[in-house]
Amino acid sequence: MCCSGSKGCKDQLLISKATLQECKRRKKLCMAWIDYQKTFDRVPHSWIIKSLELTGINNKVIAFTMKVMSYWRTRMRLHTENKLIETEDIKTQCGIFQGDSLSPLLFCICLIPLTEQLNGLNTGYEEHTTMTKISHLL
Repeated sequence: MCCSGSKGCKDQLLISKATLQECKRRKKLCMAWIDYQKTFDRVPHSWIIKSLELTGINNKVIAFTMKVMSYWRTRMRLHTENKLIETEDIKTQCGIFQGDSLSPLLFCICLIPLTEQLNGLNTGYEEHTTMTKISHLL
């Protein structure tokens, strides 16, 4: 990221590497990884709206998002040697519409309640030299 005070991919990789090296020396670590493959396809629309509400997004923006999501559609096309076969519109009932600038932002907002829950647990790996606690890197 290009924001002051935030951690980007390189920062998080270095933190992970340093934590793993220290844990190998101390022989103590529990770690979980979340696989985000195909995750845009699996975010329920109800969770998108709930996340917007939980993060305090303006009600007009929430209403706009709900309205926009109701228009999300796709079509499947099959090109054969002789013709094009195309389905009718298929309503997107789950997932974030890909290809617009709003979708990555919606996905990040959907992660905010998770990170708040993890922060509230006050658990994590305590780095022994600075006594910094690392609970997650999102």
